[in-house]
Amino acid sequence: MKYEEFLNFLQNVGKDPSRLIFEDELTGIYNRRFLLNYFQYKVPWDALQENPLSLIMMDVDHFKKINDTYGHSVGDQALIWVAGLLKEVAADENLAIRYAGDEFMILVVRGEKNVALEMSKQLLRRVNEEPFRISQEDRKEERLRITLSMGIASAPEDAQAGKSLIQKADTALYYAKKEGRNRLANAGEIAPEEVFARTALHQLEGEKIAGRRQQLALAAEFLKKFGQGQSHFLIVEGAAGMGKSTFLETVWQNLAQNKKIWQAKVNGTPQETFRPYYLTTKILVELLNQRKDRGGGVFEKLNLKELAYLSHILPQLRSPEETPVGEEPRAMREGVFNTLVHFIPKVIESSPLALFIDDLDLADEATLLLLRQLMRLQQFPLFICSSSTNPRQFQIEGQEVPLGVFYQSYHQELDIHKINLTPLTAADITDHLRGVFPQVSIPASFEKTLEQITQGNPLFLGEILRKLVLEQKIALTGQQWIIEPLEIDYLPKSLEAIVSQKIAALDEESRQLLQQASAFGEDVSLSLLTGSSKEKEAKVLEFIDQAVAQGLIRSDFHFNDETIRFLGKRIREITDGAIQPDQKRKLHERIGSYQETLYKQNLLPSAATLAYHFKRSANQEKAKTYEQFQADYDQKIFSSSEVIQYVVERRSELPPPGAPLDPASLAQVPAVLRCLLTSLRNIKFYPPGSEAIITINRQVKFAIDPILEKNASLTIFKVRQSLMINGQKVDVSDFKLVAEELLKILDRAELQGIVFHQGLTEQEVEVSLEAIGRIKPKMIDKDYWQRFTVEQQLTHVELKQVRYTIMVEREAQALREKTSP
Repeated sequence: MKYEEFLNFLQNVGKDPSRLIFEDELTGIYNRRFLLNYFQYKVPWDALQENPLSLIMMDVDHFKKINDTYGHSVGDQALIWVAGLLKEVAADENLAIRYAGDEFMILVVRGEKNVALEMSKQLLRRVNEEPFRISQEDRKEERLRITLSMGIASAPEDAQAGKSLIQKADTALYYAKKEGRNRLANAGEIAPEEVFARTALHQLEGEKIAGRRQQLALAAEFLKKFGQGQSHFLIVEGAAGMGKSTFLETVWQNLAQNKKIWQAKVNGTPQETFRPYYLTTKILVELLNQRKDRGGGVFEKLNLKELAYLSHILPQLRSPEETPVGEEPRAMREGVFNTLVHFIPKVIESSPLALFIDDLDLADEATLLLLRQLMRLQQFPLFICSSSTNPRQFQIEGQEVPLGVFYQSYHQELDIHKINLTPLTAADITDHLRGVFPQVSIPASFEKTLEQITQGNPLFLGEILRKLVLEQKIALTGQQWIIEPLEIDYLPKSLEAIVSQKIAALDEESRQLLQQASAFGEDVSLSLLTGSSKEKEAKVLEFIDQAVAQGLIRSDFHFNDETIRFLGKRIREITDGAIQPDQKRKLHERIGSYQETLYKQNLLPSAATLAYHFKRSANQEKAKTYEQFQADYDQKIFSSSEVIQYVVERRSELPPPGAPLDPASLAQVPAVLRCLLTSLRNIKFYPPGSEAIITINRQVKFAIDPILEKNASLTIFKVRQSLMINGQKVDVSDFKLVAEELLKILDRAELQGIVFHQGLTEQEVEVSLEAIGRIKPKMIDKDYWQRFTVEQQLTHVELKQVRYTIMVEREAQALREKTSP
């Protein structure tokens, strides 16, 4: 098996590899992706004293005027000229970067502040002494004076991380422009009140969670128990805009630095329309990418059948000639599910795993049942922290949301806890304001006004605060933040109104890119947005920075690409609702056609997203084609009606058939268990038909009869190394050794349990116990005990097999023996 294609998929899923370059396509110098990648993988942030670095951030003064006066062609020439100067000044040991639009940087590697300041002065001299020469065919050569504004910040002097270093340099750049442009500013020498507007925006980007102390304390308690080896399943619920994603992010940050815990952060997406295992694929991609070998070591230990099963979830694992054929569909579906159950612990080496799943209400049923199985088997501690809109009130195109059914069926069994995010109170808003803006002075009744206008919605509150910052209604005087009194009707009355204002503040090109991002869905990678828009990446980055500042989206760097996500579903809905129907159809057509090319290159996990976009375009023929193709494939790998039959400890068996026993019958259970154990031991040591076996089997029947006189059935089941009798956990302290030995025999026979019904005969007891006592593990295959009960006509005995055990190793060994020379 060759993994090159699969490794390429892992690194590039959800991205456009043709766009994942580290050079700016116009100027040829390094781009923003390179810088963020360098910060993530090359800078020893925990050893900055020995490895200092500085960042010079700059932009071209009045660049828009150059474009408006001379045209974009001359503007591009000016940017190329500036990039050339940066390369010369940076020399070989430092890095010249185009960050976005007309924003540039020099990363001074292993350079302290004084080195960066000297380099900045040299660059300022050069641009002032060497005017840019305009070269156009239809006009004579013309000289144009270009100037730069610069901000300089250093680590560890001004910041201790990449994001904060950029923010400090950006703040200094803001000050240089504010002071008249064509100059440099040192981040360490600027009075905070001089740059309060920029500082406030950066503080809002890192906005603290509002009014959730009680809920966070509850989550912290579950995290503590998880640290002690316990598994937990949390669902954070709340209406749109209540801060569910921010809550998850806050909990995740509490675990982010713990290297002993495997972690994956994923989100449900409507484009997948509940496709089986799509969320599992996302989780696996996250986990495999965290391994140094990208999972190669795990795959090499799998047999051919296991690889074939996994290839249905990760198609890039196989080439067309390796496609398995001839397997019965039901067996194949069961094989896929159970191989995943055993594969995930191998990927994480059975270490603790924390999954953070945003929008769990968009999760597929197959993934939910897989997560249930992993929790039930307890092979490793599993912490699931998820967010959801109330699933009982949520539908997608008429489909019932799997999470609603899953919660109703299994919330008691899995002990699923809900954390409800309620609207913020005026007191919550006060705490939040003081957290974001320390020692803030707040006008009288301001918090109450915000509570009434926003209805306690954190998303709406955050949008209002950004509006106040951008319009300088929040100021810094010395160490004191001040919110100015606002005129009547200044504050918008709805989230829709304020979002519409922010969208209107973008230029036309940026609005088009925002609309395209909304058509993609909740999140989209920078490379996909760039590739589908046909815009140069620097222009897309310029849009991202504008939209982030306006509080419409956020951007995170992950695996060599930025991921753009709307700050809330409602913001995306408002953006999407403003698009004219014809334009929306064209957008989805463009995105569908673009992603179709990626799908043909095996860079998309499925055809579901193609069906989603073409369905919303004018191309209904393609929509039907991909919908049918995906539906056929979904049926091939998962059946909701079947899964109940091969999930271990399925709900119908917890408790199994039969009402709880009355106290008198329950008191007789120890005698039944002792007789069963003696019978099974005798069967092991005596030949069939011997007097010792016949006698003890009669005693088993006599011990069971009084219970069946009062009860329709007696069920004896193994659940988590405990005995359950008619759904009740039995205290075995008085016969512990008997119980432990009986559990071992059930394990050896691969039985989950035995059910005896009224009408039980002595012959049925003898046949069933004889089979259990003499069975050899190599005889047991899938459905063995079901076939046995049918063949022996055991109408009053049920032998419940552990259905998750698929003999993949045995089958693989048989295959090796067949194919060996």
